[in-house]
Amino acid sequence: MTFASRALIVGGGIAGLASAVALRQAGLEVDVAEIGDLRPVGAGIGLAGRAPNALDDLGVYEEVARTGQPGLGAPAMHDAAGRALAVPSAPREIPGALEAIGADRPALAEVLCARAAGLGARIETGLSVESVDDGADAAVVKMTDGDVRAYDLVIGADGINSKTRSLVFPDAPEPQYAGQMSIRWVFPSDPIDGEGWYIAGQLGRMAFYHQPYPNAIYAPMVINMPRTRLSRQGAYDVVKELTDSYTAPPIVELRRHLTPGSELIARPFDWILMDRSSWFRGRTLLIGDAAHATTAHMGMGGGMALEDAVVLGQCVGAASSLQQAYETFVGRRYERVRTVVETSVALSKREQENLPPGPENARLMGQAMAILSQPY
Repeated sequence: MTFASRALIVGGGIAGLASAVALRQAGLEVDVAEIGDLRPVGAGIGLAGRAPNALDDLGVYEEVARTGQPGLGAPAMHDAAGRALAVPSAPREIPGALEAIGADRPALAEVLCARAAGLGARIETGLSVESVDDGADAAVVKMTDGDVRAYDLVIGADGINSKTRSLVFPDAPEPQYAGQMSIRWVFPSDPIDGEGWYIAGQLGRMAFYHQPYPNAIYAPMVINMPRTRLSRQGAYDVVKELTDSYTAPPIVELRRHLTPGSELIARPFDWILMDRSSWFRGRTLLIGDAAHATTAHMGMGGGMALEDAVVLGQCVGAASSLQQAYETFVGRRYERVRTVVETSVALSKREQENLPPGPENARLMGQAMAILSQPY
């Protein structure tokens, strides 16, 4: 490979750190610029489908599994009283896929960061890009600290509100609100009997899991409500109203741990899917949530970011030009991420319309998994 030797990755989340690993494995010098710190707000993440294989390609599967929960499967569906529902499920077994993992986000970030740094990537925090200008021989990048640098390629991995996207793709669409808020609740606890999904109807739904590392309960909730910025008190009020609507004994037990000081992480379910012709411009490419952010209804957002990173490294390592590398990357990735985004948004709409999670949900998931079961 002669067309590239130095890369800048903007963003130190899952997509950014994983891309740093993949590009170092491909032989490039790599700088990562993260405007915040590298420890995300604590919550769980499911890595299923072929995401575990991507972790393996990055050389971190065993380490992530050691601090995570291997074998995490789709939970059963229950009604508000705790009665099991007979809901058809789409097949999720994928031939050749490694075992799924339920991971702690901060632990996953630490593993990816250590792997990237160990391979020689330079990781800088409190830093982002101010401008990116293509030149004949390099992208000239002005950093937020005033430093001016030259790179062969720039990877925008800075999330759904990507600054890279706004700088290089000013005509890009804005993220759209799916109509639901995500609230994640984490608290130290031993296991509570009865882990599983519960249908809330008008208000939303929730689940809870025990995470062996770091011995905590993780309870993700999806609330049907207008887009808003919830304060700590506002998030508590919403979670209290949701949990009060259940009579299922496990949720009654769970509710005993809820206080106004509980750690509640509230985020809107925004989504974006860049047109396949708009993922790259010149030397700059968008990946992960910067190009295709999704709701969590398929549990595949983090997995798609990991796949992006692995495929990016493969494409850059095998191509004879940057244009060829980027075109091949988009060609391999677009249909997979489009499937995840569009299926997730469709499932979100069905929930907001209070449609039962029956055969139609299974059909949507089955169609999606037929695509996602293929190697990336």
